[in-house]
Amino acid sequence: MRTGRPWNLVAVVALLALVGGSALVTTSLSSASGQATGVAPAVQPDHDVSWVTSGITIHASYRAPANGATGVPAALIIGGTGDVDRDGNSPLLPGVDMDVYRWLADRLSALGVASLRYDKVGTGATGLGPYASDPLPLLGMSYDQLRIQPARDGLRFLAQQQGVDPARLILIGHSEGGAVAMQLVTHLEGAPMPAGLALLEPSYSRILDVVGRQLADQMQSAVQEAAMTADDASTLTDWMQDGTAEIRAGAAPYPAPGPVPLPGATDFTATMQTTIEDNIYGSDPAQMVLTHSFRTRYGKEFDEIDGPDLVPSIAIPALVTCGTKDFNTPCVPGGPVGSGVSALAASFRPGVAQFVTAPNMVHILRDVGVDDPTSLADQAKYPFSEVFANAFDAFVASFVPTAATPLTVTPNFTG
Repeated sequence: MRTGRPWNLVAVVALLALVGGSALVTTSLSSASGQATGVAPAVQPDHDVSWVTSGITIHASYRAPANGATGVPAALIIGGTGDVDRDGNSPLLPGVDMDVYRWLADRLSALGVASLRYDKVGTGATGLGPYASDPLPLLGMSYDQLRIQPARDGLRFLAQQQGVDPARLILIGHSEGGAVAMQLVTHLEGAPMPAGLALLEPSYSRILDVVGRQLADQMQSAVQEAAMTADDASTLTDWMQDGTAEIRAGAAPYPAPGPVPLPGATDFTATMQTTIEDNIYGSDPAQMVLTHSFRTRYGKEFDEIDGPDLVPSIAIPALVTCGTKDFNTPCVPGGPVGSGVSALAASFRPGVAQFVTAPNMVHILRDVGVDDPTSLADQAKYPFSEVFANAFDAFVASFVPTAATPLTVTPNFTG
């Protein structure tokens, strides 16, 4: 049985079967100003910046417009779940350069787009701020305070920078960052309205449904591979569903949970039980902003974000991507609402969102080809997906002002 620390959501990688297929499509992207022409701008250096949100200093990297440039678009990059920092790297994987968000910043800069990426609460230089020595007060804080508001303040920061056109802001959310981006753009609360929205391998439904699906599929695969019994899988599934129902029906502070249902569990069964216990029944305030202990105000409010309910009200141009080997947020073409990223993309109003399926791409945007590496360390050895890069660049380029004619792109992707 193959397991590995996931990029987001849970402590194991869901081993989903690759499903569905797709036809070659031709997509046109247009803007009033068109695509930049001539020599690509040089990649700009990072500048350390910070701001205070909810009493916590948020540390970030800002890439300014090239010297003297004005009217420049700017993008806010919102990272996913877990202990990954502003670059997309984890201290638990020393020497492994996933660099997802740094790579996105490089691509944006090469297109002449300013960018901002930040260490979310609990990670990197931001950490837990004043709550590091006593994280208990975090239990009383909301998901909005700890996740959404830092992004709102990041958009405000971008809009105020010299050379940036506040009417050309692009919101980019990866994984859980996609849920944050959808919630933000539909609940601005004083933040500037973005001109575009890019949802990269986004969380596609209520998070407890996403987690439940991942774990259920993982256990089903384990049963098929004789790594756990069907009875144990059924017991843990029922326990997980009971915990989810209790979170949704109640409110923090929740009563202390009872004992685990399989106290004598070993091997993979023990791993799954611990994962469910930590995610569904845990309430460690120091860990909740990293691994999502949902038995908290923070976790319950995160679960209340439902992308398919939010995106019909979004009118700005959107890009939604899904890798066919992404086990964390699978594509599931043609599935029912809530079944995967394709269902989220289909929930947008007609003509708003472009859905891109990148063949053989995993959650950290790498193209693993015919291989099936399950650990992040192994996946990070592969190149970033060219299919994704082409579609991402074309989407971003549509916001770059030039005197050229409107951009018409025929990307080489399936979707």
